[in-house]
Amino acid sequence: MISYIANAENDGIIQKICKMKNILVLSSMNEEIDIKQYMKETKVNFNLIKHFIVDLSLLKNTETEIIESIYNFSKLYGKTRVIILATNYDEQNAVLTNLYDLGFYNIINEFDTDIIEQKLITALSQNGLQKNDAKKFKKRVEVIKKENKTKDFFGKIKTFIKSRNKKEEISRTDMPSNQVYLFSLLLEAITRLVKFICYVAIFIFTSIGLTILVNEQLRNLVFQGFGLK
Repeated sequence: MISYIANAENDGIIQKICKMKNILVLSSMNEEIDIKQYMKETKVNFNLIKHFIVDLSLLKNTETEIIESIYNFSKLYGKTRVIILATNYDEQNAVLTNLYDLGFYNIINEFDTDIIEQKLITALSQNGLQKNDAKKFKKRVEVIKKENKTKDFFGKIKTFIKSRNKKEEISRTDMPSNQVYLFSLLLEAITRLVKFICYVAIFIFTSIGLTILVNEQLRNLVFQGFGLK
């Protein structure tokens, strides 16, 4: 026994399969609804329902409301399998990826009528569609992380190359001023050395002069040498 909410096209597919598989339809709805309000006000006894088919194209709720309503329904009626019809929805649609994360694997998003029919038959079978059948609805977080890591890696390399090139340009620009600075240091060192030598010479000559003046014998020898005595 099943109950479903589906647009005209999917309604025809469901009716065809139910007749073929001799499945009793307890209730059906073919117009746009508020799924949250429907869950509160419906008189359908879902305890008798084995499968509940929900066509997302007829729901006028927000993505969050759709996810919460379907999840809460599954918790309230644990024995009822929820089948999601999302004809031509992108496989990374937020509703589908979040429902997949919550453990809903009976999701059909194909556009081709024959494929929808085949998958719906599987979804209505004893085991239904399995996790492996719905893996395309898994959020591609890992791929995004790898792409971001790759971008960060190349970004760091580019930044390093730019900074190194900038340093090389600065060093080349500063080269002449560095040479002038080194020359000025050398000139200052030579000047200080000459001054030091002069100080030493003066000290030596002064010491010799004082010695001569103090020592009488040396003084006499110097005077004799210059013919002063």
